Amino acid sequence: MGIARKKASVNVVAPEVLPDRPMIQTQTYQSTGEAFSLDAVGVSFAKTKAGRNTYKAPTGDSEPAAIIRDYVLIRSRYDLPYAEKRAKQWHVSEHSIETANRIFANVRYRHAFGEDPSVGTVDTGLLSAYLSEGNPPKQAILAAMSHVGTDAFTELVRSVKDPAIKMQLNDFESTCIDLMYDGYSRYGTRLAGINNPNDWSRKRSVKYWKQFAEWIDNYSDNVRREAGERRAERDQKRVLDKPSRAHPKRDDLIGNWEQLVVSKPELSINHTGKLGRRTIANDSGREPRYINRIVTDPDRRIFSRKTRALGGVVVIDASGSMQLSEDDLDRLLKCSAGATVIMYSGGLNKSTQPNTWVIAKKGRMVRTLPTVPGNNCVDGPALIYGASLRERSSQPLIWVSDGEVTGAAGNSSNHNLLKDIEYIKNRYRVTQVMNVTQAEKLMRRLQGGKR
Repeated sequence: MGIARKKASVNVVAPEVLPDRPMIQTQTYQSTGEAFSLDAVGVSFAKTKAGRNTYKAPTGDSEPAAIIRDYVLIRSRYDLPYAEKRAKQWHVSEHSIETANRIFANVRYRHAFGEDPSVGTVDTGLLSAYLSEGNPPKQAILAAMSHVGTDAFTELVRSVKDPAIKMQLNDFESTCIDLMYDGYSRYGTRLAGINNPNDWSRKRSVKYWKQFAEWIDNYSDNVRREAGERRAERDQKRVLDKPSRAHPKRDDLIGNWEQLVVSKPELSINHTGKLGRRTIANDSGREPRYINRIVTDPDRRIFSRKTRALGGVVVIDASGSMQLSEDDLDRLLKCSAGATVIMYSGGLNKSTQPNTWVIAKKGRMVRTLPTVPGNNCVDGPALIYGASLRERSSQPLIWVSDGEVTGAAGNSSNHNLLKDIEYIKNRYRVTQVMNVTQAEKLMRRLQGGKR
């Protein structure tokens, strides 16, 4: 049951009416100005007996002024003194000790007066804006925590836009309320023990204040760190998914691709072929091949000759989404005879671990296909590398892939990766086939000279 507040005959605070505090050097107080909100209230304790303790409180007969004056009385009675010295000893922020003082004062005020000290005395609008930015400073988090036990805290948390910070502040308040109210006679009495005449009891109470301040300090650090990590993740996602107006010049890719690491295993088996070599009609030769051209061709090109092999590069996506078996890869190798063949698959995120393999080149191929990680992660760089292996720009660059490209961050796709692929396909004239069957048809057409 709270006690009723009597209307003061004078509108000034007189902390001297409170019982002596054994920890305080002097019991004399002096006003240093007025404070017009709970956040501006301050009590400072003199370090010597010759000095004076100071406080800020409003004058006036209004209800908010009377509330703040009573709040100052509570703080002058229960604040842990010499916060600066203890903050250094305990390796915590001085603001964390101030927050501990505020929370305990909120609880004691309700216990004494049976009402909420924040009504008409607190404005949390600016603080709410700081907290809603997603990565608020530690002092803002501590300022929010200092309102625990008041209606202002409830309104503040309700207006915070960041759901994670909202949840963490609610969890903090719940723990504090359990500590201060459900366990009031236990923990609250121990914190109030700093006014106990017994030296041993006071020392024990200081230990509980240390524990309380350390918990507040660590909790605020955790809230800030987690908020920073979430904001960094959101910023990175924003950058990755942000559409770009134009692709950068040359090969400065904008996607978060894995670093290209090429392996060149021993090519110990013949891989001969004439990819793109064509047989065409000619007007001279040894043996006539196209007799019907005597009638149909004005130039009477009845002989034949073979054109130079076209060659080219085949880039194979060996990621899990392609579901390529050993037989599929063997078929791709055989039908691409005469071409340079590379395969790629990333996902190990190690700078020394290969993610691209040259498995056929200059008429030779590997005896055993390499074991691959199974993810994509390097599609764009692998295609550019494949383009660099062409002997001339007229050679075809064939990409065997379902087109599901992913980057290094979480093996996921985004707009910038797709933008890179579109840029590479246009610049290097990439011919994409979606599966082994389509690749075989294209290779046969090139082998047979049909365009």
